[in-house]
Amino acid sequence: MVKGVSKRVIEVNNTGNKFFEKIVIYVTPEYGNLSAGQLKKAADSLFLGFKDTPYSSRPTVRRMRKRKRRIILACAVGLLIGVGALLLIIL
Repeated sequence: MVKGVSKRVIEVNNTGNKFFEKIVIYVTPEYGNLSAGQLKKAADSLFLGFKDTPYSSRPTVRRMRKRKRRIILACAVGLLIGVGALLLIIL
């Protein structure tokens, strides 16, 4: 959980990792004027190395399944369009 996002410091109290109690990130002054959302997104990318953290940007199983379904659906629609076009040409 991100406790507070200010222009200079991002403090993460609940890291989701048993080894780290708190993480403090100091924002470079030239990027201190970014919105809280942009700073949080940048901070999230730092947590890729922590396996058990809720801030990890690793794809979840649910997102991977959803993406796989979309790819299969797109392939099926493309196949149906191709078969339909072939039938129109033949007939």
